[in-house]
Order: sequence, then C-alpha cells, then structure tokens
Amino acid sequence: MKFSVASFLRSIRLDDSDPDKQPSYEGKDPRLQEVPCCATCHSRPAAKLLMCCSRCKTAWYCSKECQTADYESSHKSLCVSIARTLKQVQQRTVPLRSTIIDVFLEPQNFFESQVGLFGQFYQAQEYMTARRHLVELYVQAANIVETKSVWEKALSHALELMRLDYRDVIETRYVIPFILLNLNRDDDAFDFIRYWMKIDLNDRSKLFDLMNRHFESREGEWIYPRNQNCRFRDVFEECANVNDRKAPLAFLVALLIIKCRIVATYDATCGSMDLAFGTTSGQRIQEVQSTVKELILDGALVNIQSQRQQVERLLNVIQRRNAIILPAFLNPTPLLAKKWQNAPNEALLVLLHGTGCFVRVPGAKAMLEERFGKEPSYNLG
Repeated sequence: MKFSVASFLRSIRLDDSDPDKQPSYEGKDPRLQEVPCCATCHSRPAAKLLMCCSRCKTAWYCSKECQTADYESSHKSLCVSIARTLKQVQQRTVPLRSTIIDVFLEPQNFFESQVGLFGQFYQAQEYMTARRHLVELYVQAANIVETKSVWEKALSHALELMRLDYRDVIETRYVIPFILLNLNRDDDAFDFIRYWMKIDLNDRSKLFDLMNRHFESREGEWIYPRNQNCRFRDVFEECANVNDRKAPLAFLVALLIIKCRIVATYDATCGSMDLAFGTTSGQRIQEVQSTVKELILDGALVNIQSQRQQVERLLNVIQRRNAIILPAFLNPTPLLAKKWQNAPNEALLVLLHGTGCFVRVPGAKAMLEERFGKEPSYNLG
C-alpha cells in the first residue's frame, strides 16, 4: 500500500473540516455530494455539464484547463492506477468463465457455479486480489472528490467480493462499514457489523444457510440483514463479543463513529431548539418547550443517556484493544510515516479508512483531545 502524509491529509482535508463551526448537524457527513463539482476549482456550473474523466470516471471538470491542471498536479497517478486495475480485473474475469477444476468435469463458469466459494480456488486468487485493490483505489478517489457515485463504485466492488467468497479470505469486510458510513448509511453499517460479529465460520450447523445465502444471490444485491433504526440499539447487547480481545478494530471504530453521530445529532438538535426558544418569539412559547422537544427527539428511540454511555464504553474497549488508533486520529503523522516491513497493521488500515468519518462528527475530535491532548504521542513498537 503506497501512501504519503501529504496525500492522506489532502484526501480527508483536515485543515478545513472543523464540524463544530457548522451551523447544524443531522448525523450525516455534510461533505457527501449527490452532484459532483469541478475537482480543480470546485465550481458547479449551471449552464453546462461537467466533463467526467473518461479514463477513471472518478473526477469531473468544468473546463479543459481545470482538467489539465488537476491531472498534472495530483490526479494522474490515481487515474492511471484505476484504469490499469480495471483492465486487470476484466482480463482475469475471462478464464474464470471457463475453468477446469476437475479433469473429469466440463469447464465451469465460476460466476455461475462457484458463487460464494471463490476463496477456496487458487484459480480465482489473482482476480480477487485485483478487485480488492480496485476497491482501495476507488476509496482513495472518493475521499478526494467526496461524491456519492464514486463511493458507490467502491461499495459495489466490495460487496461483490463478499458475495463471491462467503469466508471473505481477503478481509474486505473491514472496509465496507467505513464506505457505508461515508454514504451516510449508518443502519446498514450497524447491521453489517452485527452480522459479521455473530458469524462463526466454524459452526457447521449454520454453514449451509450461510453458503446458501450466497449461492442464491445476484450481483448488486444486499445479502445482509437490514433493519430500520437499528443503529440506536445497544452495541453491547447486540454484539456480545464486542469486549473480546480479538474483536476487529475496524468494527469497533465504525461502531464508535455511529454512536458519536447519534450523540452529536441529539446535542445539535437541542442546541438549535434552545437557540430558537431564546429569541423574542420563542420566549412566548417557552411553556411548551419540553413538549416540543419530546415531539422532535424520540426519547424511547434514542435514549441519549445510553448512547453517551456506549460512546464512553467503546472508547475504553478500543483503547484496551489497540492503544494506537485513537491518539492517531489526532496525530496521524507518526503512524503514516512508519516504514512497514511487512503488511500494514490494523491501526494503519483503520486510520486510512476511518479518519474522515470520525473527525467530521461535531465534538468527536474535542472528546479525544480531552483524553489524549491535542497532539498525542504513542508507541508504535
């Protein structure tokens, strides 16, 4: 994995992403754009359509001049990588449509006969690796342009990898919650995490149902449970093994972000209402202030005291589980600058995928600063 401190900081835009200065907060990342803007000058012309990069289709421009400027300054490397990896995925798809796995059987189309089992065949390894790399490239591009369609490209490829291999041997599941959070799909992220934290791949009694879920699926389908407002549920009741020393760090951090968003939304709503009731017009109806708050803030659903407690407990669990990641959210440079001899450790992977979501939640950064200071140090071992 190639990266630099400069490109990482640029992608999450830490320099101008102070959410506490935003006028309101609704539990969503305000930077996510439904409609793209020019990647160079950030304009969104009304009179003409933006031009999309024809090679990677992850950047838009209002003019040839803006396209040339962005390509030469930063876009070229990522653009070429995406195009090259897409071609590799396409090339490695071809042999899998007619593969011999047994000399006594006819060649098989893996995409028809082996859905869910790709991880068990060496013939599919290069295809899976290339497509996993493509997910990472789309995530990098999405972090830069912050456009919904690019995040959806990353999610589409990630979910297809999961569908093709029910065991997820290349561990795509640790990236998906952060992609969902960047798309403001907190309920889906919560359900996905809960599903995987309950799955025991060694439980043969449930293996058939698990495999069948994949066998019967179609590309593009969401094959996991989906429950509205599940994000408000108690993490420590829904995911009993959240305290386990082996609980995935990515899942713990994603759950923390979900709960921080709930608390921040509640506090922002209360703050806005208090401000409104403090005006001259508002003072006239102060006697119904509590009733109005009850109508807007569903206490039975949110249970804000429980949500705050879950945030505190998750912070403690994460710190016990990995003492690097929380300080690294405030001071990422040491972790980014370390020369990793082998595969990057899990704290680095979570930092790269989770920082943008976390720092843009109002109060989240201040909460960590209260614990660790503004620029904490940490032991990288």
